[in-house]
Amino acid sequence: MRRNYKKIIIWCIIIALLYFSYEWLSDIIFRGINYLDAKYWIIPDFLLPSINAFVDTFISLVLIVIYLIVSIFIVKRNDNKVKLGFGKGIVFCIVMGFAFYGIAGLWFELVDRFLIAIPYVAENVNYFSGVYDDLESGAYIWSLLSISIVGPIVEEILFRFLIFNSLEKISKSPWFAIIVSGVLFGIWHMIFVQSVYTAIMGCIMGLIYYKTRNIFITIFIHMFNNTIGNLPPVLDTDLVNSAITAVSYIMVIPAIILLVVLWNMKSENRGYSANYYKL
Repeated sequence: MRRNYKKIIIWCIIIALLYFSYEWLSDIIFRGINYLDAKYWIIPDFLLPSINAFVDTFISLVLIVIYLIVSIFIVKRNDNKVKLGFGKGIVFCIVMGFAFYGIAGLWFELVDRFLIAIPYVAENVNYFSGVYDDLESGAYIWSLLSISIVGPIVEEILFRFLIFNSLEKISKSPWFAIIVSGVLFGIWHMIFVQSVYTAIMGCIMGLIYYKTRNIFITIFIHMFNNTIGNLPPVLDTDLVNSAITAVSYIMVIPAIILLVVLWNMKSENRGYSANYYKL
């Protein structure tokens, strides 16, 4: 029993270090870039209009490498998984990506109708509305990389790959890892109105990862969801955004059905090996 307590404490410390590592490592890398740029002018002038998205992309790329190295020691191969197949997997990811956008939209409808009268929520909404302005300034390619591609990859590796698998070391119940990793994902966003729907998204992503053990599926869902909310200027019109919103609301129900079906699907393999890790 004492050994189990020690194991739980150790993994709680590891989870805490992983959770705060993003902010700590990002700050270290950011300071390093500032130092090198001040001394050697490493950032060319043409990147200055997109400097925030460029730096965010660079930091995320470095973190991806670091987290993948760490995953070698934490993530073990688990053959108890559901395989969706390529075609079904793509359809599943698109439906879920739209549904997450719809869930966020429904949440903000609730906020605008009932909660906006609360001063704290109103201030939170105003802050959130401008939080991505710096990343979306400048050339779209850097916004695409930062918000839609590299950002989702590093977040999924951290929360669905490292933290989720670490939480499984503490409790045998799948719901413990699913809910705790999802809630931590929501809190990590630090903005109340965003944290609510990202926590829901995180829990659902945890469920999907638990059943499939395929991090690429959650990465693609995350990428797709962020992309339809970060369209290139030529597509960022009222007509296109209204169509995406309508489709997203419609997709919420099919997404729920797919999640129920996925949860009830039997895994193809029930063996477990601790000798390998899988991305």
